[in-house]
Formats: sequence, structure tokens, C-alpha cells
Amino acid sequence: MTVIKQKSVSSERYAKNVRRYINGKHALARDGWNIKCDKYWFSKMAMTRKVFHHDTPSRAGAKNVTILHQILAFLPEECSCNGGKMTPDACMAYARQWVAKHYPNQQVIFALHEESDKAGKRYAVHMAINRTDLLAGKRCETGGRHGKFERASWVRELDKDWNLAQLEKGKKNSKIRDRQPRDTEKEIIGRGEYSYKNNLRELIHIAIDEGRVKNMEQFKKLLASWGVDIFIKNNRVYATDLDIKEAGNPKCTFNLTRLDGRFALKSLQTAFENNVLEAERALPYEKRCEIYIRRLKKAYSAWVEQAKASKGVAYNSFPKFITPKCDEDLLEDPAVRDELLARRGYAREIRNRYAGAVPNAGDDRVRTAGQAHGGSTVSRQMGDRVIDRGDFSRGDTPR
Repeated sequence: MTVIKQKSVSSERYAKNVRRYINGKHALARDGWNIKCDKYWFSKMAMTRKVFHHDTPSRAGAKNVTILHQILAFLPEECSCNGGKMTPDACMAYARQWVAKHYPNQQVIFALHEESDKAGKRYAVHMAINRTDLLAGKRCETGGRHGKFERASWVRELDKDWNLAQLEKGKKNSKIRDRQPRDTEKEIIGRGEYSYKNNLRELIHIAIDEGRVKNMEQFKKLLASWGVDIFIKNNRVYATDLDIKEAGNPKCTFNLTRLDGRFALKSLQTAFENNVLEAERALPYEKRCEIYIRRLKKAYSAWVEQAKASKGVAYNSFPKFITPKCDEDLLEDPAVRDELLARRGYAREIRNRYAGAVPNAGDDRVRTAGQAHGGSTVSRQMGDRVIDRGDFSRGDTPR
């Protein structure tokens, strides 16, 4: 979920602040669109406006809006500084795509910052968009109230393309910003005093980021050696500070999701998987290919059992086979690529056979489920040849 904000720059003071912020030393990245990103960008935009007679108000008594100051602020959970997928490069690419689609003829300067407040950190791209349309020679419309809703609609579309979370009206959309230390705990930390809840957060972060634990058992074992008991109940992960418990404090067990939104069970499992992949990347290429093929077969076998249990379920609701995450370089290996194609093809055929109300799935297109996941090696190899390889010819990644 990305938040879009816009303010019209008409005063000299505001313009100076925007220029100072974009040119500031704390920017993680900068870029330009239809203009070179250097320290003179502000003067160049002013010259452009003067050439098109946009350096004065369009009508008497009106303010002269020179620049649109837009901010694309990303959800903290989705930023790489909090373990998400939106790295600084990805945030800049998102902003460039935004401008290419909606402001292709404007001069734009981008600056990416890591912003932080009492609730946590996130990335935000600040954009200075010159008012002059270079192609039409007109002033870019700010849109007023209608423009605000239009920009929100544009962001939803782009978030969908990037597979980012969507805003939900009336809800707190950032778990990280909602579950950071409360005011009382912040006061304790601010005074330099010991906060055992904050200590728990630090220990868990160290276990994941530095301990490089690869599964829940390793996670539990490492935390136990530091005096923290980890247990799971009703799909929630809890931590008990054993030192605090021995001291006689009954408030020593915490739901990790409430302690920090990044410690939910799914988030921890994702972190474990990432640690496994990081460890595997240090192995020889051939070994990585073997490991991935074994993981793929294991995931496929588990899905087959799920598919059998879902027999008769409507096609659109029938569980899909999700292949394990695969590094791009592994797709260059013929064995990995062929195994991916085969398993995806087999899964498609099983779904067509077991699901109810299958659209356009005649007998000539569907082989038996037994052939899809059984039979001799020769029959499976023959089956591989008839699988549609169009997805990979277009450069798609396995889903």
C-alpha cells in the first residue's frame, strides 16, 4: 500500500524548502525525468516556465503554482529497512513508472529518503514536478478535490501491478506503525532505563538477522539459550522472558505479533525461508539446482494430497500449485527448467480432472491424474514434451 500526497508550491519559502530537502545530504537516491539531476535543476525548471510564460499567474489575483510537490510513501512492512521487498532501487523504479504513466511530459526530480518518526521507519520518494507540459505547452492541472481521488485511484492500480497491499478505509493499515512500543514503554526507553519488552524485540531481531535461523526449531533453541521460551498456540507465536518470570513478574509472556507486527507467524516463516535461500546461495551452482529440484518435488507431492482432498471443488476455488521461490539463475539450468514445466503441467492436468465445472477442458486436453504424478520415467519424459512451454518463452517466472 502506497500513500500519495501532493502540495502545490506557490510561495518562495515553500519552494526553497522543497529544493533544500531534495538536494539534502540525507537522500538515499536521486534521479531526473526530462531534466538532468544536478544542483541546478531548480533554475532550469524556472527557465522552462519562463519560456512558456508560466512564470506569472494564469489570471489576475490567482496564485502562481510553479511546482507540484508529490510524495509516494510506502507501507513500512513493505520497505526493505523493515524486511519487506521494496528496496531503495525498487521504490525509485515505482516512482519512475508513476511519472512515465501520468506525467510523461513534465520535468521531474526524484529524491528517496528513509523517513522515521516515533512509529518507525519507511521509504518515501519526494518528487518536484514542474508545472509546464513540454509537449502541449500548457500548465499541468492540479485537479483540486477530483484530482485527489484520481491520484488515489492511480496508486491503487500501480500497487496492484507491483503486488503491494491495498489501503482499507477505516483500518490501521500498518501493523509495524501500530505495534511499536507504546507511550509508557517509550518513556522508559527515553530515560535510558531497561525495558524487557524492548529487550525481547532486540533478541528476536538478532536471532533472525544475525543468528540466521532457518526454521522454527532453530529459532526456539537459540532463544532458549538466551533465556526466552518460544511456543505456538492457535497459530500465534508467544515468548516468555524466563528471567522476568523468575523475578516474580507475572507479565512476562507476550504475543509476538502484538510485540511487533514483523513477528507474526507468517512473517517469521518468510524470514526463515529467506535465511535458507541466503545460505544456499553460497553453495556450488549444481548443488543449488539439486536442492531446488528436491524442494519442488516435495512441494508438488504435498499439493497432490491437497488436490485429492479437494476433489469436486469448483475450478476457481480449487487450490493452485504454487512453486517454491526460484532464483533467476537457476532457471538457466535445463533440469530445473524442465522439472518446473513438468510439475506445472501435471498440476494443471490434475486440477482439470479433479475440479468441478472445468471451463473448456475436454478429454483431448486432459490426461489421467495417475499419469500426471505416476507411471514410468519414460511416460513422464514423453509427457514433458507436450507441456505448453509458452510461459517461459515469454520470460515469465513460475507461479
